[in-house]
Amino acid sequence: MSTIRRLVIASLAAASAVALTACDSEQIGAAVVIDGDRFTVDDLQNEVEHAEKLEGFDVQAAGGMPAFQRTVLTRHIQHEIFLRLAADEDLQVSEADIDDAIEEISAQAPGGDIDAALAQAGYTEKAFRAGVADQLIAQAYADETGADNAGLTQTLADLSDQLNVEVNPRYGAWGDDLAVSADTGSISESAS
Repeated sequence: MSTIRRLVIASLAAASAVALTACDSEQIGAAVVIDGDRFTVDDLQNEVEHAEKLEGFDVQAAGGMPAFQRTVLTRHIQHEIFLRLAADEDLQVSEADIDDAIEEISAQAPGGDIDAALAQAGYTEKAFRAGVADQLIAQAYADETGADNAGLTQTLADLSDQLNVEVNPRYGAWGDDLAVSADTGSISESAS
């Protein structure tokens, strides 16, 4: 084996080792780690693929693939934070409560059908149910504590800090605005 080839192989191995050590061992293969629980890149891609199959969904209209992936991650992280809020405050939201809320939302939609609007926004049934659950938890928290939107947002931000949300830099960064932003140090995104 030539000296140059050995140097190239050694350099690639060193670069790979540096790239892997830059990530927390929990972060490798994860789109996000929340309180030690991994939502893998495969989990994210499955959610995105389900949304892409929705009739009427257009990923370009949703801002393109990177933006939609950030949207899906944001929804997932927010739902995990709401679930923690419900657990911490002993707020109960049942599947029947979610069904009733969906029925009420559907009844208010033009023609009683919200499926087209949900598909356009890339909401799978699972994602929509999670979003409705989040709203019910928010309402139960407000009813229980008297918190307004600012109070709820601060509580969610505090929980976010406690849960140590770590987004894979490939997708962006988790921010104080409780969303995944495009800020990234990833070399896989173009500089433009």
